[in-house]
Amino acid sequence: MFFLADDSACHRTIAGLSVLDRLVVTAHRAGAESITLVCAGERPKLARAKALGIAVNWAVALPALEDRALVASGQLVVQLPDFKKVLTEGGRLFSETREPLPCGFVADWNNSLEDSLPDRPRVIARGVTCVVKDGLSAAQAEDALWDTMGNSTDGIVDTHFNRPLGRPLSRLLIHTRISPNQVSIFGILLGVFAAYCFTLGLAQWMILGAVLLQLSAVMGCIDGDLARMGFKETAVGKWIELGGNQMVRLCLFAGLGAGVFKLNGNSGPALWLGLSAAVGAVIFFVVMLRAHVRLQRFIHKTANRDFTVLLLALAIAQRVDWFLWLAAIGAHLFWLAALWMLWVQRRNDAEAVA
Repeated sequence: MFFLADDSACHRTIAGLSVLDRLVVTAHRAGAESITLVCAGERPKLARAKALGIAVNWAVALPALEDRALVASGQLVVQLPDFKKVLTEGGRLFSETREPLPCGFVADWNNSLEDSLPDRPRVIARGVTCVVKDGLSAAQAEDALWDTMGNSTDGIVDTHFNRPLGRPLSRLLIHTRISPNQVSIFGILLGVFAAYCFTLGLAQWMILGAVLLQLSAVMGCIDGDLARMGFKETAVGKWIELGGNQMVRLCLFAGLGAGVFKLNGNSGPALWLGLSAAVGAVIFFVVMLRAHVRLQRFIHKTANRDFTVLLLALAIAQRVDWFLWLAAIGAHLFWLAALWMLWVQRRNDAEAVA
């Protein structure tokens, strides 16, 4: 695999990384076994590729091709699924509007990339694909990439409120040394403090707690944006997010129970309801860890952060006790439904093997 990196546009920055750096990381993640950068001048810096330990070869000119090889311009912006398609289908990349792009498998080199790339087979891209030529095209590519940074597990609130609200901060933080994990931890601490606000049993503090919990959800979107945009996804980060979300829920349910109990004059079933919701959350977490991949997708899709808006509305209406009842009952219904789905899935798998 060869990337032609002589044009200065390769150095253009998109969300903190050069165009060429993004292309190298994308190629590596797509499964490229060998990456050679063709550059006769000064070698561009590949900060993220170096941080990820991606080895690249350098050449001052494209060597003679002994076999078909993928050759692409270092100015190309392409997303991982589309790059994988090129590798799998072995053709030339075209944009969604059928515009030919400087990326594809070359059998014979005819002095220029455009003259060497075949017209068939065509690999039609579905994501962001473009060639960066100047500052304007780099800015347009960055805007287009940010628009794709949503998560498949996002609920309605994340999609239409939390992620758009946090996007300006994401675009700012991507140019700093602040890591996605640091943002995750800050969001978790914010959520825990929100839970503490509920324990005070005062209406105004409960409203503040609901607002802080909503901001914690926004932080949960920002950390994902930074990780995906900057190629900084890690297993540790996933566990921090997964475990942190569950810890916030546990603290929230306990805090709600204590706060509603105080709000009702230290009487009523609020403490038991908070305990019930917390126990349900723990059982759900255990079921999720043991879940089949397809069931995990269902769990992640349905166990989103949309409940934070409901809690905020009820806090303003001073009816937080309604949410506590819903949490105390719903937490158990949810893990029971997930457990039943897991049992059905395993039974189906056993029958398929038999």
